[in-house]
Amino acid sequence: MQISSPIDQLTEKAKQVLNEITYLTLATVDKEGHPWNSPVYYGFDEDYTFYWSSWIENQHSQNIINNGQVFAVVYDSTALSGEGFGVYFKGIAEVIETENKIFNKAIDTIYTKNGKPKRDKKYFLNSGPRRLFQFMPTTIWVNVKEPYEDYFLDKRVDITREIISNPVKQLQNG
Repeated sequence: MQISSPIDQLTEKAKQVLNEITYLTLATVDKEGHPWNSPVYYGFDEDYTFYWSSWIENQHSQNIINNGQVFAVVYDSTALSGEGFGVYFKGIAEVIETENKIFNKAIDTIYTKNGKPKRDKKYFLNSGPRRLFQFMPTTIWVNVKEPYEDYFLDKRVDITREIISNPVKQLQNG
């Protein structure tokens, strides 16, 4: 019988959260450096590239177009205090501007996650109101409780290598 390591257990728990939670909370910044936070309905592929669709005029969409640096977290917002578990990401996001392999993969990934019907491609191109986005994490971590006197502190545990085999990938436009 193989006993998994603590890092393996955390990685499996992180994967479970990603499979169960439907919204990713996305943090971006505007041109003046003001922060912006938005929940987005997402899907992800076997390489843990994340995809979502948003109205092109949304603040987070404009922020990504101007600065692709993104921070994101996926967590169960219904968990009781002290019982939550989240998966944290830092990486690069971009709009998918043309119909190509990545565009089609994004649609397939987003709209099959929970059996949602696919939208017509024209909805995401040219004069369509929405765009598809991809987010490629460069760092992934979870927090664990570390006792401190009568309290606990959140200690960061990096699981990037356990989740993705190549954390530095090239984006479609980069």
